[in-house]
Amino acid sequence: MAWVWAGSAMTAAAVLLLRHAWGLRVRAVPLLGAAWGLLILGLVAGGIGHGAWGVAVASLPMMLCAFACLAVAGWTAPRDKVRASQRRAHMLPDAGEPSYIGRRLLTFLITVPLALAASLALALAIRLWMSANGGGEANANVTTLFLTPLLWSVLIVLLLLARRRRTQWLMLGVPLLVGGLPILWGTML
Repeated sequence: MAWVWAGSAMTAAAVLLLRHAWGLRVRAVPLLGAAWGLLILGLVAGGIGHGAWGVAVASLPMMLCAFACLAVAGWTAPRDKVRASQRRAHMLPDAGEPSYIGRRLLTFLITVPLALAASLALALAIRLWMSANGGGEANANVTTLFLTPLLWSVLIVLLLLARRRRTQWLMLGVPLLVGGLPILWGTML
């Protein structure tokens, strides 16, 4: 049970660290990475403690902490005195400006289907590893179902924070390679 308590504390601290990092004026990628790492570490600690149930219990303080952060931010936000503009920023280009539709479409393709494929490959590789090492079929399946959206959301954030396309392709390639090779190796056995 100590692992679950430690995991719960780590996930709540990770949310507070994420909130702090997002509130800074400059992009704090190392701080964001540390927060996401702490979140994953907390969930792993919950899983070590009591399997899928421990992960679910460690997720509760994380969600409560996120709700509290949002409630405080909403309650303390100043009211706008000026009415919001009807034109959405960069929704449509002004007359004579290029639309960059190709770049926007590529960003969508990188962050949605390709990032999902990379996250799924990594989650399936972890499932294969758990099944091979006696983790149990049910725990392996639940872990895969839990990790896929978690890894996908983390990967989307990292991809959108990347400044260059080359960095984005590397961020996609590493999980695909790390996750894809064990899957291929496992199916060839």
